[in-house]
Amino acid sequence: MDNEITIEPISSITTSLWTFRVLTAAVKLNVFNVVEQIQDVKKISDELKLELDPLERLLNTLVAMELLEKKANLYFNKPISSKFLVKSSNAYYGDFILMNEESDNSTKALDEVIKTGLPDTGDNRKELARVGFTRAMHNNAQAPARVLSKLIDFNDKNHLLDIGGGSGAFSIILTNKFENLKATVIEQPAVCITTLEYVKREGNLDKIETLEGDYFKVEFPSHDIALFGQILHSNSVEQNNLLLKKVYEKLEENGLVIITEFLLNEDKTGPLFPTLFSLNMLKQTKGGRSYTFSEIKTWLENIGFKNIEKQHLVGPHTVIIAHK
Repeated sequence: MDNEITIEPISSITTSLWTFRVLTAAVKLNVFNVVEQIQDVKKISDELKLELDPLERLLNTLVAMELLEKKANLYFNKPISSKFLVKSSNAYYGDFILMNEESDNSTKALDEVIKTGLPDTGDNRKELARVGFTRAMHNNAQAPARVLSKLIDFNDKNHLLDIGGGSGAFSIILTNKFENLKATVIEQPAVCITTLEYVKREGNLDKIETLEGDYFKVEFPSHDIALFGQILHSNSVEQNNLLLKKVYEKLEENGLVIITEFLLNEDKTGPLFPTLFSLNMLKQTKGGRSYTFSEIKTWLENIGFKNIEKQHLVGPHTVIIAHK
């Protein structure tokens, strides 16, 4: 029996850190953007101003990781890389990758956080107020926002309250699609500057406004849709109940609350991504974690919401929909 137990599962986990570092290095070095335009290895080397030998090792590793394709001495982006790792793509994911590297370089190791139960309050926490974090979240919100816009018909709705809306990605995509819909994005003042830049570039300034401040403290305007796009995991149970009650009081009759989250299964042993993310929240927040559907459903029911359902969006993203 013992002879059937191999090291491969542990080895795979260990080497996954290497592949993440390779991917991060390639994004930082602008590899995918250059390969989209230039395929000859010598010309890539000249463009990136990198020595040929280490560059070839990196490119060959990216081929092994199935992010590049190699033909003779020519390198090509795989379709997945062209879509998600080239900056000119509207599905670009590179900022999110770099944000995860920043998180990995946190001042406090995860084992220390687990020992103390206290979050990391070092330089990594400052990322929350920086442009890089907002850009990363914009990358992360694109796919679920587009699926949500196809999943629910918002033609009979007028005002979306996007709570902690970051770049305004959900507001931009939804107001672009639904003619009558306008949106208010609630965010910290420093973040709102970046929000308006995205709205100006990708959306409509006549349809989206920002409301500066802490979403626990600012007064919510009347609305018929409230959106929590990956927000609840940053807060404790008590904080989330306060927020949901605050929304309910200002939500119009027949209004909707939309919650996107990385949901745990009911015994909290999976899926893998939400369990890992919950540990990350232990490092990053004072009380935040991943939740189960039944936990969030109970909060909503106790407040008075009805017809609560969940649907898968894309990847680890799930949406919960509730009605007033």
